[in-house]
Amino acid sequence: MTTGVHDHGEGPQQPEDKLLAEALGRINRGGKFASRFLKNDIVEFDRELPLGFDPALERAGTALAELAGGANPELVEAGTDRVTLRVLTGGGYLNMNPVVVTVDATRSGERTTTLHVRAIAKEGLVKQRAGQKAAERIAALLNGASPSP
Repeated sequence: MTTGVHDHGEGPQQPEDKLLAEALGRINRGGKFASRFLKNDIVEFDRELPLGFDPALERAGTALAELAGGANPELVEAGTDRVTLRVLTGGGYLNMNPVVVTVDATRSGERTTTLHVRAIAKEGLVKQRAGQKAAERIAALLNGASPSP
């Protein structure tokens, strides 16, 4: 990881926070409410792939699908030179902690594409670093390696 950001939950509520709150609410009735008081574990990094835009986008989509157990990534934004994909996956102990992983693919040149990866999870009293671990897994997948569980 080139950059790690650990946010403490201040500031306006992001769409990721809403996704995580809904997912926590599906796990535990009080999870949606409690999520407002949990800190965020956010990790972001940039990766430049020596691939054209379409092959890089395909690699990112495949990596996200593998990370999410085969679920297709959600298309968040699409343009000719920039596409944003997102998945909701599990992390932490028994993969019970929801993690939102977003990849922004931007055309850098004819044969280069920059990927900005952001992984975010909620942290309770027990620090699971689910966001960090998801970011490490997606980085391994983008590099073509098998992720560690």
